[in-house]
Amino acid sequence: MKPKTDVADPLLRFEAEHDEALAALLRLETAASALRAGEAPGVHLDTMTEVLGSLTGAVRKHNENEEKALFPFIGDVSPVNLFVAEHNELRSLEQQLGEALQAPDAADRVPPIALSIVDLLRSHIDRENHVLFPIAREALGIDGLAKVAQRLNE
Repeated sequence: MKPKTDVADPLLRFEAEHDEALAALLRLETAASALRAGEAPGVHLDTMTEVLGSLTGAVRKHNENEEKALFPFIGDVSPVNLFVAEHNELRSLEQQLGEALQAPDAADRVPPIALSIVDLLRSHIDRENHVLFPIAREALGIDGLAKVAQRLNE
């Protein structure tokens, strides 16, 4: 088994980034559930703000890298348009979450948006890891993966 840092397979990098995103989603889900249960909002809203920063930072960069470096090479063998549409939907939900976090009634407004993000991104990551990336590995082979890695480094 190759280590997650193997530069010969840039999909391993994407998978490692997925693991980080899933950890952030767990924090977001926990905070949203706590708000729904009526817990004091302070710490949970702070957690959501931190996770939103991760979503609009590292996760957005990850999605942009997929669109720039991977999708152009596999668009003819996989439904990349679906994944791009979900990236766009995620950006919209991030904006909604950011606005809701600033509202006076944030504790009431943010849980459904946060849980929509959790549901969307978890299913998206699962499909990428278990459907898209295996298709990409097979279609690209070693040479194609090297091209993806090169484009990631540009």
